[in-house]
Amino acid sequence: MGAHALFATPAIRPKRGHGFKSTASLLRACFLLLFTSAPALSAASHAVPEGGFGARLEAPEADVLEAVHEVAADQIIHGTFSYEKEKILYGAHAADSSTTFRETPPGFKAFYKVADRVLAPRYFKNTADIGTITVRYLVQPAGPTACMIHVDAVFVDARHRVHDSQGSVEPAEYAAVQEHLQAIALKHQQEQEQANDLASRRQQAEEKKQKSVKAGLPAPASAPAADFAAELAAQIDQIRRQVEFRVRDAGTPLKSAPFRSASTVELLPRRTEVVVLIITPYWYGVETADRHRGWVHRSQLEPLP
Repeated sequence: MGAHALFATPAIRPKRGHGFKSTASLLRACFLLLFTSAPALSAASHAVPEGGFGARLEAPEADVLEAVHEVAADQIIHGTFSYEKEKILYGAHAADSSTTFRETPPGFKAFYKVADRVLAPRYFKNTADIGTITVRYLVQPAGPTACMIHVDAVFVDARHRVHDSQGSVEPAEYAAVQEHLQAIALKHQQEQEQANDLASRRQQAEEKKQKSVKAGLPAPASAPAADFAAELAAQIDQIRRQVEFRVRDAGTPLKSAPFRSASTVELLPRRTEVVVLIITPYWYGVETADRHRGWVHRSQLEPLP
């Protein structure tokens, strides 16, 4: 994907006006309009759950599942926050299941993102306590090149009371999925362009060789396959350098959230190689070779030699 800056989508503040009582009402109306105009699903498809936010994505299922998996693991609950000075809510983690959403509707694949010990998040109804935010993503194929996606978000406080989203979290999470999906599509496009360029060069070399043979001239020396492989390897290495770094100092803390007071996941040895997944002005969200994820201050990282 490259070192793309993945920032939270701005929160949508609920407001009244023109017949809609809240942002959630407006989103539900848009949702109904979308599905009224969308192509009919096959007879094998199942009904989309009520509530939350749903839409149709014009992309293959494999790409949509990859994008949703990346967003579920991005450690951000998009579209909400707890503190005025920190408008991005970090500290979430991907989960395989949820006690909040116990059943997956037939025909869907479910992904979950959970943020524990969150203090009174914005844009959830009547929250004034510590609790857990759970986001659920449901994906269902809608043909060979399209999928339905449905996103739900709830906050369960310490007294086990469930607070529904006011309608800003779900579309913000959906927007993050769209951003990742666009990056995946761009990656596929670049890979295809590189493959086409390589094939074109080989064809040109073969045509030149054939023309020389017809003219009775010695055939030009063909570029060995090793040359093409070396050129492709160089391009891959250039892309790799944009997203891979290594730790500068021994004992560099891998933090659970992007601030110095956050708990330390582990201490990284010097020259530990990491892949950058999220970029903020001062912190990088990274993954280590053993698939541990966390945050490292950008001053503690350096490019690979």
